[in-house]
Amino acid sequence: MQYWLAAFAIALVIVIGYAAGPPGAVVALLVFVVALYLLWARELGFKGAWQRFGVQNLNPPLWKQENIERFKGLFTEETKLVKACTVSVALVAVSQMLPRNLVVLVFLAVVVWGVFEVYRANSASAGSPRSGTPVH
Repeated sequence: MQYWLAAFAIALVIVIGYAAGPPGAVVALLVFVVALYLLWARELGFKGAWQRFGVQNLNPPLWKQENIERFKGLFTEETKLVKACTVSVALVAVSQMLPRNLVVLVFLAVVVWGVFEVYRANSASAGSPRSGTPVH
């Protein structure tokens, strides 16, 4: 299934590149990475997501087998991939209809909302008592 998702992602970047131009394709990729990071951070926290991405541990060249194995861990959960891809494509679609500065404001608002959701999800899980520990 991951090969189909990779093929879909590559095709999507090509279509976005033709629709919005090469800068649009780069922006779509960056938005995809930010959205995927925020989705993982909602589950693991910011530090956990950063460790999951493992960008700080990459060794050149990027196509080395150990780097590819590290990247495969990011793409194991298909729902997160679909959500991040949807955010990216939706941003490109909105950028084709609305002025660029308004799209930037919408993107920043969505990122702020995503960061708020991560903090809310992590504070709720940190505040809940663990099973087996007495509550006083």
